[in-house]
Amino acid sequence: MLIPAPRTCSIFEVTTTAEASVVTATGDLDLAVTGRLSELLNHELRLAPPALVFDASAVTFCSARVLTILLDTAAAGVPFAIAGRCRPLLRPISVLGLERLLPVHWSVEEALAWLKLVSQLS
Repeated sequence: MLIPAPRTCSIFEVTTTAEASVVTATGDLDLAVTGRLSELLNHELRLAPPALVFDASAVTFCSARVLTILLDTAAAGVPFAIAGRCRPLLRPISVLGLERLLPVHWSVEEALAWLKLVSQLS
């Protein structure tokens, strides 16, 4: 008899500075948490921060629904970047060919630098 591995509990944390809001996710991003993640990101978008970064460096699983939420966030009009080049996030982005729409940076600092550069070019 196969016993499934226990799922990692998802935790979300928001850090706000004058530069950006950073939403950090830890654990599994499965269907059980997508509603909460969507609400959290939409709440941050309504606050209209100068930029929004989604830090996925501690994510252990990522459902396809999360990619839809991230695509919606990227299209919302607030400068948006993803940090944390973890396999659970990179694999579905790569398989679906979403690298140009959802570029993933190594760290929050790198994502913030990229957002700053993009704003200077606009």
